[in-house]
Amino acid sequence: MDKLFGGKQAPSQVPTDRVVPLHFFENSLLVQGNNMAVSLVFDDVLDPESLRRSLETLIKREGWQRLGGRLRKNASGKIEWHIPQEFTAERPALNFSHVDHGVSAATHPAASRIPVPSDRPSVVGDPDELASLAWEPGYKPGGINDYLTTDIPVLGLRVNSFTDKTIVVLQWQHVAFDALGMQYVVENWARVLWGKEDEIPTPCGLDSDPFDALATGVRKPAEPHVLMEKKVGLGGMLKWGLGYGVDMLVRAKENRMVCVPETYWRPQLEKALAELRAEATEKGEDVDKVFLTEGDILTAWTLRCLVRPMGMNPDRTVAASIAMSLRKAFEGDLIPASDEHPYVGNAFGWSNVLVRAGDITSKPLSWLAREVRRAINEQGTRAQHEAYYTMVRDSGMGLPIIIFGDGGMAQIGFSNWDKAGLFKLDFAPARKVRKEGASCKPSYVQENHGPVKPADGFFVLGKDEKGNYWTSACKVKGQWAKFQEQLDKEFEQGV
Repeated sequence: MDKLFGGKQAPSQVPTDRVVPLHFFENSLLVQGNNMAVSLVFDDVLDPESLRRSLETLIKREGWQRLGGRLRKNASGKIEWHIPQEFTAERPALNFSHVDHGVSAATHPAASRIPVPSDRPSVVGDPDELASLAWEPGYKPGGINDYLTTDIPVLGLRVNSFTDKTIVVLQWQHVAFDALGMQYVVENWARVLWGKEDEIPTPCGLDSDPFDALATGVRKPAEPHVLMEKKVGLGGMLKWGLGYGVDMLVRAKENRMVCVPETYWRPQLEKALAELRAEATEKGEDVDKVFLTEGDILTAWTLRCLVRPMGMNPDRTVAASIAMSLRKAFEGDLIPASDEHPYVGNAFGWSNVLVRAGDITSKPLSWLAREVRRAINEQGTRAQHEAYYTMVRDSGMGLPIIIFGDGGMAQIGFSNWDKAGLFKLDFAPARKVRKEGASCKPSYVQENHGPVKPADGFFVLGKDEKGNYWTSACKVKGQWAKFQEQLDKEFEQGV
């Protein structure tokens, strides 16, 4: 049929390949719809061959070979992993490319656009302006189909060399791993570089799906989901889809990077904690139980900056969906301890914060940050994840996600990658010119993905060595100017 209509044919299957079915979290449009590229900018000249050899060495180790796997459809049309029995020059473990631009980054049309930190919260750049460095020339991500019609491994490495910088790009189809899975990949890649292969753990076996119990409902939930009564019904879904769905799939969007310096976010965090402790003291509660993370305050602050300039009806629901890993909740149960046998795949859930727009704009930031923390604590337990995925099965939507709130709500998403430790990677052994005792960590990190780009889906890339947080998102075209105006107002008002 492909031949008849001129479409691309899938490569012939190799009989010696190890065939592994997709797992529950891999078998959905939510992950298959996006090819990912993370760019790490090093202010030094790195050896591309050293980077390639070390990553290939990791992939060839026992338990890590799936990262060099190919994706194929079987006779029934189901996608499977096809993992080469042996990696060769013809069928390598890694899809590798190197471009030596031969100029300084400042004189290159794309590299000269690398954002620099700001001394106040600011929109500092457009990650899409570096897309020509993240992907091969002319390439536009098309989702998992890009991998079904070629024999390329699911993991790719693209190295851009300049006379004063190196941009290291890790590319993958989302079925390979999520943000925490990426952490295991990059930190063990670094271990190979540092000659610490004896410290590399063997991932837990992936021939069978450890999360099958969630997929099939073998284990019944011990309690209902705390937001069960807030689940959006069919009518609400149709209304919501005509709003948010149109924003995501139809309307033009702009990608931007935001820098939030430590001199701004830390006082916000300290003030919020002080307010919550004072409130606890007034109520006679245990002050020591007051707890917020840096991510909580950053999420709450971003929500406020988004909602305040939009002029929403105060009673309108704002729904914030926060991606979270299932690993901690299910360690020692469905999966082994991560420090012994990490789960290098996809294993994600969600916490959902439902608040009124009027409360976001009128109440202290400490209140909103506590709502974020409460949602994560309440919905991040094993029992709540089990209840959530019971609802997923019952919905019959085919997506590992449930929509809470109402049909007229404003939807905002958050995915915090700080735990992936991208800014903490030390690639010093890959330097072309060794500098004794000096580390070599990224000065800037960004992600590009496609083709699915939800509006107001914020990626927190992490915190650099200077304490700056970097976060990016796509917004409907024309909305970023209002967001920057609000950032300026927040800054002028201070803590």
